[in-house]
Amino acid sequence: MARLQHGVIWSRISGRPEKMGDLVLAEKEASFTYSREWLASGQPGFCLLGDGSIWGETSVVYPVSERIPVFPRLLSLIPGNNPRNLQRRHYLDLLRRQSGREPPPGIETEWQLLLLGGHGGIGHIDVFADDLTAARWYDHNPPPAAADAERRSAQSELWRMIKREVLDENLDFDPQIIEEALGPTPSVGGMIPKLLVSLDPEAERPRFFPPDTPGMRNVVLKIEPPEYNGLLDLEALCLRIHRDAGFATPDWQRLDHGGLRLLAVTRFDRDAEARPLPMESLFSVIATGDHHFRETADILLEELGAVIDRLGQVAALPADTNEHLYRRFLLALLTGNGDLHLENLSLLGGLDDCRWAPVYDPAPMRAWPRHNLVSAIPFDASGHDDHGAFFIDLGRRFGLSSRRVQRCVSDALAATEGYADAVMALPQVPKRQREQLRNIALRERALLQRHLRD
Repeated sequence: MARLQHGVIWSRISGRPEKMGDLVLAEKEASFTYSREWLASGQPGFCLLGDGSIWGETSVVYPVSERIPVFPRLLSLIPGNNPRNLQRRHYLDLLRRQSGREPPPGIETEWQLLLLGGHGGIGHIDVFADDLTAARWYDHNPPPAAADAERRSAQSELWRMIKREVLDENLDFDPQIIEEALGPTPSVGGMIPKLLVSLDPEAERPRFFPPDTPGMRNVVLKIEPPEYNGLLDLEALCLRIHRDAGFATPDWQRLDHGGLRLLAVTRFDRDAEARPLPMESLFSVIATGDHHFRETADILLEELGAVIDRLGQVAALPADTNEHLYRRFLLALLTGNGDLHLENLSLLGGLDDCRWAPVYDPAPMRAWPRHNLVSAIPFDASGHDDHGAFFIDLGRRFGLSSRRVQRCVSDALAATEGYADAVMALPQVPKRQREQLRNIALRERALLQRHLRD
């Protein structure tokens, strides 16, 4: 990358668009400088550890690399490099048309993807190429309501696009109609294709519109690919398990339409007045504070308690923050969710009102042999008889008393008591996946129960 790349960050957290500051990407580092107006407003910064109350007029800097080519907080605004990421495919096609060549892999292409799709996503920050582009985007008004025939045509094109990109059906669609129907919808990372859309709550059949459409419900729309047949039924089950166990969970709705299996999860990064809320993954927080941290494997599970304690010296975390995190890992273990990584754990709010986000993406990926990993975050169980003993001792590493650890484990066992049977009762999940997940769940229960009695 031969020259500096420039961008801007704006936000609608106050209810109206305001510029937060200027973004610069150089060959070896990214920097961000707050506007004086934003600093004077006292509003949250673009990320927790990059907050204006900490940095003031000094530029926030971060050493970029191929692994993290921008500030960690901005990674979630770049379409993920997954085979079925709908937005990444669309924007790469756009870059091909603009340049007449294949976008080369690397930091410069990721930067261009950020500028193209880094606004309207999860959280309270929007990234643009410049202030004029930002003003145009915020000033854009949706066209008048189309006639019924036009709306049906747009929805039809949307379903054709999803079927081609997710189900690999040989169908053509008009990308211009898709953009008119959904706007520049940003996507969400992960292995499962997702779109941010609004759902018509009154329609008998699922009908989707651009995010923030008045009168509609903002959702993350998950689309089940054929290689994970039954996953969304399992995820819906795990959302219910977490809700019944006392965790905050978003509302969700399982939908089937035209051969597509969908899960619409209500967004929780907006307040009652539809204003965006700061939301940042634990991965982003740790990577921002520790420049040597570049991937999940760079930290051990047993080290997270100390990380949260250090974060609590800067951010006003709830008193039960470590216990909440420990309970999350116990329930993940007992439901077969080996994919509870640091990007599936997020914090809402700014430094003064920081709290855990509701549970999201609790799918039990261990049902698929290639994902049968006890924990996406590595841990060292060498000093224990087995990983069941490790997970009981993990509570101590999170600063909990022995009595409190016993209570957390007992509660998790009670919350998942009928889980194995509930898994087997899901007819649309392949038998092989149900049996594997049932066996894993029963084995993990037995391990914890054995050491709970010790």
